[in-house]
Amino acid sequence: MPCHWTDKVDGDLRQRIAGIDTRRCPLFLLTGEYDYSCSPAETEEVASMVPGATCIIMPGLGHFPMSEDPDRFLRHLRPVLDRIQNPG
Repeated sequence: MPCHWTDKVDGDLRQRIAGIDTRRCPLFLLTGEYDYSCSPAETEEVASMVPGATCIIMPGLGHFPMSEDPDRFLRHLRPVLDRIQNPG
């Protein structure tokens, strides 16, 4: 499903997103499998625009994974935090 950018009201960053330098600022995109606000397809599309971005789709989670299932969310978040703390 393509991203429906025009449906989003919080801001349109399309002109700037590809300019993110993930060597200086790593970009990790975590999206719940059934996130109604930003679908996995939308997240994958954004990740494809940013060289070096990491896209993680979290099975069984939605838009508020830290509230829905904190333990399951932490299983996805901890490896990201480890990568940030210990790059390369």
